[in-house]
This record gives sequence, C-alpha cells and structure tokens, in this order.
Amino acid sequence: MRNLVGFLLVLLASFGSAYAQRIYGGQIDRRTINNNIPYAYGVGCTFFTDKAGYDALPAQLRFGVYRKKDNQLMQEYTADKSNDVSASSFSVSCDKSKKVEYLFVRYNYNLVLKPQDFNDPEGYYIVNSPVGPRNPTDNIVSSQIVLYHWFSPAYLWEYFEPAEAGKTTPQWVPQSYNFFCANQETNFSLQVVSEPLKSGLTRSSFNLVVSNIAPFTGANGPIPYQKVEWKAGFSENQMLPGGNFVLPPLAPNIFTSQGLTNILVSAKPTKAGVYSIGFLLQHSRSGVKLSETYREYQIEVEECVPVPPAVIRVSEVGRPNIAAPTTLCEGKSVQLNAGANLPNTSFEWYKDDQLLAGNKDSVLVVKNQGNYKVKVTRKSACSAGESSVTAIKVVPNPSVVATSSNPSGLFCPGTPLTLTATSSEKNATYQWLLDSLPIPNATNISLVINQIGNYSVKITDANNCTGQSKPVEIKAFAAASIGIQPIPVRCGSDTTALILIATPAGGIFSGKGVVAPNKFVPQQAGAGKHEITYSLKQAGTCVDGSATHTVEVLAGPTLELGTDQDLAENGSIQLNKNGGVSGYTYQWSPPTDLDNTQTASPTASPDKTTTYTLKVTDANGCFAIDKITIGIMKGVHIPDAFSPNGDGVNDTWLIRGLEEFPEATVTVYNRWGEAIFYSDSAKKTVFDGFYNEAPLPVGNYAFIIQTAPQGHAIRGKLVLIR
Repeated sequence: MRNLVGFLLVLLASFGSAYAQRIYGGQIDRRTINNNIPYAYGVGCTFFTDKAGYDALPAQLRFGVYRKKDNQLMQEYTADKSNDVSASSFSVSCDKSKKVEYLFVRYNYNLVLKPQDFNDPEGYYIVNSPVGPRNPTDNIVSSQIVLYHWFSPAYLWEYFEPAEAGKTTPQWVPQSYNFFCANQETNFSLQVVSEPLKSGLTRSSFNLVVSNIAPFTGANGPIPYQKVEWKAGFSENQMLPGGNFVLPPLAPNIFTSQGLTNILVSAKPTKAGVYSIGFLLQHSRSGVKLSETYREYQIEVEECVPVPPAVIRVSEVGRPNIAAPTTLCEGKSVQLNAGANLPNTSFEWYKDDQLLAGNKDSVLVVKNQGNYKVKVTRKSACSAGESSVTAIKVVPNPSVVATSSNPSGLFCPGTPLTLTATSSEKNATYQWLLDSLPIPNATNISLVINQIGNYSVKITDANNCTGQSKPVEIKAFAAASIGIQPIPVRCGSDTTALILIATPAGGIFSGKGVVAPNKFVPQQAGAGKHEITYSLKQAGTCVDGSATHTVEVLAGPTLELGTDQDLAENGSIQLNKNGGVSGYTYQWSPPTDLDNTQTASPTASPDKTTTYTLKVTDANGCFAIDKITIGIMKGVHIPDAFSPNGDGVNDTWLIRGLEEFPEATVTVYNRWGEAIFYSDSAKKTVFDGFYNEAPLPVGNYAFIIQTAPQGHAIRGKLVLIR
C-alpha cells in the first residue's frame, strides 16, 4: 500500500502557489469517450472561478483514484488545465443590482479502469489535490476545495454501446452561483443531463437521488479529504441560516428529448450573506448504485424589497366604488381594479395565464370570459406580487325566435294570425314590438295581430340579460298561380340531378325519377315519358293546388364490351364482336394499333397492354361508353402447329415465355370439346400429342391458356401433324 499521507503532502506542496485563487465551486463528472477503448473512463473536473482566478489555477492538477474501504491509492494522474475560456455563465440578483460572472475551468483526463483491477464491492473514489481558497463565505471557515466522485465496479462498462436501457452517465449541467431573498422561499432547478443520450430513461433504468452534503477540503490523515470546518451556528444539517435545501422525495424522470432532467429544490434562508453548500447526486440502475457525483455551490442571500400586495376588485366601468358582479351579459363590460398607482410600481394583467400586452395601468376594463390576475412589481423588489384569480363569466344573451301561425307571413281572408315567442329560457319576461316600438300590454308569450308590419319580441332572462328576435314581416295576401318550369328531353344515361323549379316555392315534387327534395335524375326515371307533379298546400298562404309537367327520357344506345382479354405478343383480336347498330356512330380511343377507330368492331394489334374506350352515340346525341383492356403477354410464343413423329423436330407443343406466368394453366381440347391435355405450375409438362398413352390423330385442336386463376384467357387453335 502506498503512503497516502506522503502523496497528499506532495500534492499540497505542488500547488501552494495556487492558493490565492477565488473559486465558487466545482464538480467531477464521468465523461464518455468517443473511441473503442474497452473500459475507457473519462473524468471531467470543472471549477467555477472568476476571470482573475483562471490564471491562478495550476496549469496541471494531480488526481488520485482510491479504494473506498481502506482509502488505498490505486492510481494517480495529472490533468492539464483547458486553454478554452469561452465557456462561462453568470447569475444576476433579482433587483439587477449585482452580477456574478464565472468561467468553467476544466481538467479532463481519460482513464482505463478494468474490472479485474477495480472489483471491490465498496467501490472507488476520485479526488483532486486541494486548490483554493474558495470564495469566502459566511458559513464555513475559508479553506481549499476538494472535489469528489465515487463509482462502483458495476459502473465499469466495457463500452457504452450497445444502447441498453439506462446505460448512460449523469452529468451536472454547469452552474455554481445563485441569488436568494432573505425570508422568502425560493425554488431553483439543479439540471442533470444523460451522456450519451439514451431514449426511454425511467426511474428504474436511470435513477437519480440528490442529497445535501457538506463541502469538502483537504486532509493530512489516511483519508485524503474531509468535510469543511463550520462557523458558529452552522453544520451539515444547517448549511444555510434557517435550514438546508428542501429536496424532492422521489427521483426525477428524464423528460426531454435531450435527456435533460430538472431537480427542483427550494430554500428559505433567514439572513443575508454568502454561503457554500454541497449536493451529492446518487446514480442507480435497476436498483444497483453505480456512482456518486458531488458538486460544490454558492448562494448569495440579500435583503429584498417587500413584495407589493396584489388584490383585484370588480366594479362598474368608470365607477370603482360601485361593486359589480363577476357574471356579465354578452357585450357588457366590468372594471378590474388593482389599487392605486403607487410610485415605482408597475402592473401586468393576465388572462388565462397569457400576458395582456400593453395593459400596464392599475385598472383593466374587460368584456371577455376568462381567469384574470394581476402581477404588481415594485422597483428593487425581488419578485412580483400576484393576485388570486378572478373568474369573469360571460353568459350569452337569451335568444328568442318569433314565428307566425302562417309561415309565409301573409294574411288570408278570414284567417286569424298569431305570433309566438320561442325560447329555452325559464322565468323570462317578454315585450312585443311593432316597427321597433313597444306594443302596450303585449307581454305574453303569444300575440294575436290584425295589421301588417314588422313584428319582433324582446326577452329578458334571470340575469337581466336581454335578447331580441329577428323581425317577422306580416304582409297582405297577393294571389299566385302554381307552375313548373319545363325540363327538356334528356337521355336515359344522364345521371345529372336536374333542379326542379316551381312557383310559388314551398311545395312538394313527385313522380318517377324525382329525388328529394327538388331534383330529377333521368337515369333513375328510365326511358319513356314521365309525369312530374308539383303540389302546394300551405296553411295561410291561400294557395292549395298542383301542376304537372311531362318529361321525355330517350332510351339511348347500350354497350357491353365484355371482360378484359390477354393477347400473345404480335397477335391481334377483334373488339366488340357483337357488332354495331345502324344509325349509331362509333369512336374508339386511343387510335393506337387499331385498323379503324370509327367502326363498331375494329381489329386491335397492340404491342403493349392497352385499354380501349368506345363511345357509341345515337341520332339523338345519347351515348354509352365502355372500356376493355387488352393485356400483352410479353415474350410468350405460342406455336400454331407441331409434329410429334419422333424426328426430334417440333415433337412437342412448347410454349416459350410462359415461365413468366408461374400460375398459368394450359388446356387442350379435341373437336368434341373433351380436355385431352392439362398443365399447371405444379405439373410443368408440355403437350406431346398423346392422350392416355395413345397417339392422337392428325387434325385441329383448341387450346385455352389462363395466365392466372383470376386472369384473362387466351384462346386459339393448333394443328397436330404426323
């Protein structure tokens, strides 16, 4: 075992020149190394110091790796100070009167810690040689700083990859100084990031627990570090005046895509001053503790200006001393009052937690529903006073509809007319108006009238909110006749829904081809002459009757091209074998590979799969359209004859290229329609001119080639020659 005391004395002697530096705190983290070295263990030591302190820190700093159970020095190394001084941060007091800036001074080193050398179950720790002194504080005796990092043998992964759940290391996000107000509870976040970033981190796979711990300093005994000496009134259990930081009871969850977690802590220090504190982050994976990462931190407590009070009173607009309800009728406004405008005081109004920009007065006039609050800020105060939420509820004005017993609003001779108010409001009151003027004593839900004009009704609900109906125009009756606008002759294939028009409006159409409520579809009616009837019977319109109109629908041509067909390469086929009808015109498209595009049954010789469209038009302009696809079997050669005579030439009927269609079947028939040969993908045989082991006679035979179970069929003839 090496002499621990001797090692420490060497370290202390080596860095006596650095003791004039000011350090706010620091931390030692494990860092990932982007290489393939097994059991690589990157160590990152970061001190937080002011600009002048950077130069005072040693150019090289010595570190020791110790066994925890007996503090045996296992390994030592010297790390160089980083030349990069661009990484920095700052903290500003709440009243903006103070600003502390600090640099991140790093000493990084890459170790290789193999399990066969570091296998003690109590683990190992890394500490630096003492540096300092730390920035003077009011709770500890000024001394040098020692940073600390503990790890378990279970933490010595050969590689961080493959990406196993939670196989990552926690690192403190650099931060070292913060401001607090005396006697005010303050929250702030300790941020930890996972490196390398792993997705799906949980409390089980990446468990983090933070605790309060005293800062460390150097020691001359067998243990190379010790806890600091406390000033009167302070201890590890009370590092701040008034107690320690309140820590979360549960480990946090990683909740951002960058693997970042915020550990929210709070404190309520009771006395101004600067204080050094320590946090220890314990890292576990699936119940196994892997590491402890220590951070030293400083906070400055100030005597802050008291927070101004914030209370909202609701009043009538322009009359702050007259209280108003928080329930408003739609379109009305109330005034929110936050107190008098005091010197050096500003106001921020919020609706549903959204800042209402531009509203900086102590008074806010509102007409919209929402949850309102005000923040009152006083100059030099460290926080703003925030009111409780005042909920403004906006209720809709009551709606009412006035209807006439005659929907058309017409007087018919001898027919009384009654107006009725309809509303869902209960306990409402009504007032009828004629040409916008109240009708005396017209306060019932209905009104019998005897003169023309524009009638409306005003309603008042239990909230004293009002609404008014649209006016109902009452007119004298004018006689009207019933008629249907004619429909021209249509083709039976026409699917257009034609609008039926009749006067007066409001009636019902009926007849073959009529679809509700006022459309006629020729295709649904079918060929022939159809009578359309328009019936109108409306109470109070003085109109009761019907009108008819005959619509002629022409039959038009019919067309059926049949199923799609397959064709061997360089073959031809006649389309529409059913032929044509005299007096019809025919138009095929596209014209490609057709011998005639204007005949009923052209011959097609396409060299690629083509879909042909035929439009047939009769003398009346009615037409029908159908399509057929001719598929080309590329590379398939079907012989039209073969000679199974044993001379070695064309002894079998061999179809070349059919292997491109693995599901194809081939059937050959004799002249009586009997199948004498069948082949499919399973048999893979060729026709040799024999049936039941007997030679077939010379002659013509029919064949059907089916390219697929549901595919098209190729039909043809072949000649058997002996």
